[in-house]
Amino acid sequence: MIVLVCAGLMQSALANGRDRAAAPVITEPGHRSFLRIGAEGPFPVTRKVTLGVDKSMLIELPMDLENVLVSNPEIVDAVVQTRRQVYLLAKDAGEANAFFIAPNGQKVLLLEVAVMRDLSTLTDTLHRLLPGSKINVEAMGDNLVLTGSVVNPVDANRAAELAMRFIKKKADSVVNMLSVAPPAKEQVLLKVKVAEMQRDAIRRLGVSMPQIGGVASQIAAGNLTFFKILNNAFPVTSPTVPISQAGSQTFVNWSSGGTDITAVIDALERTGLIRTLAEPNLTALSGEKATFLAGGEFPIPIASDNNTITIQFKKFGVSTGFKPVVLSDGRISLSISAEVSELSTEGAITTGTIVVPALKTRSAETTLEMPSGATLAMAGLLSDETRQSVEGVPGLKTLPILGQLFRSNDYRRRETELVILVTPYLATHMSARDAGSPDEGFAPASDLKSIFFGHLNRIYGPPGREPAGRYEGDFGFIVEYPDPGVKG
Repeated sequence: MIVLVCAGLMQSALANGRDRAAAPVITEPGHRSFLRIGAEGPFPVTRKVTLGVDKSMLIELPMDLENVLVSNPEIVDAVVQTRRQVYLLAKDAGEANAFFIAPNGQKVLLLEVAVMRDLSTLTDTLHRLLPGSKINVEAMGDNLVLTGSVVNPVDANRAAELAMRFIKKKADSVVNMLSVAPPAKEQVLLKVKVAEMQRDAIRRLGVSMPQIGGVASQIAAGNLTFFKILNNAFPVTSPTVPISQAGSQTFVNWSSGGTDITAVIDALERTGLIRTLAEPNLTALSGEKATFLAGGEFPIPIASDNNTITIQFKKFGVSTGFKPVVLSDGRISLSISAEVSELSTEGAITTGTIVVPALKTRSAETTLEMPSGATLAMAGLLSDETRQSVEGVPGLKTLPILGQLFRSNDYRRRETELVILVTPYLATHMSARDAGSPDEGFAPASDLKSIFFGHLNRIYGPPGREPAGRYEGDFGFIVEYPDPGVKG
């Protein structure tokens, strides 16, 4: 069907346009809803345009018009605004022609119009309501074609139903070519933080009268003789504090005629602090197991037949193992074990000339479930151990005031605070330029600075490698020993 917009109707429309006063036209070059034809020619100008259903286009021409012809008004409708402006309205999917003719019969514009549905809204809706699906929507005449993949058959039926409601037509207007594909396995990044603080306090003060040996120095004054026999440090991690291994002892001897009195004065006070911090990170596929170890192995001798000794190795250090399973709604189930171990003299075994060290271990193993990005304390420990003893001469050690000369007090307190935090993330890839490494920006110091200033590296690294961000004061690779923040 050909629709002719007659001159009389056009005159009425033009009169209405003049009554409204000609307003300046705001053009948007390159916009799909606006088309302007230049006066350069040649005429007629032929154009192909594509409109979405229920969308419109404003056409501006360089000369006055007499007639506008539209081949299919059910697809495209034309409304004359002024002598040089025509408004096209897309009503339904399909194709149509539009002819623009001047008063002298000259053909100004021949327009090929293809009306298609704007499928961006439908595509966004499908991706939002059907997570994990990869659906492409294409128009083919009045029909829609769905291609791609979904997680399960139910999602395929739901996608077809949504597309049918979008175009408001019967079900056979949607061609469902979706395939069911299992979702790709998610990757999980696990961050583990092990933080521990150990505090140790020891105090000893008293008088004892043991048999003395190993004299180091002697001071004599009248009838009194002083021997300072021991002044040794001891490891903070030692479970006991033997007299012969720690503290300061002074030997006192008093002689008068045939009477000798011998005593040992013990004096000891010491505090210690140990801080342990480990933050291992590792990534694994959903349902797969991953392990991580930063440490080493030490040999353990094992007795074998024929008086031979074999060696087995025991791992120590910071180790983590976990097996993640990604559940629905972004939740993650974790089977995780974390351990921090170190060599220790506590519990060490000496066999002949062979010394086998012991391991000091803090470990936890459990199963957790949490959302991505959440942090949970999988284990914690608060330990407070106090040891106190009093030794002395029976009867005399309980005397007021003077009893201190006949007794010895030992006191030790050990406090430990330990927490293990875990944080899982649904991991994805990243650009290589976003990945950092500990050696970025490092540059060794020159020979002159190493000799005269003791520098191990340059202060700011090589030019152009400063880290991004705002910094105040000194920053970069600065190594100072001892730590200037520690007072001692």
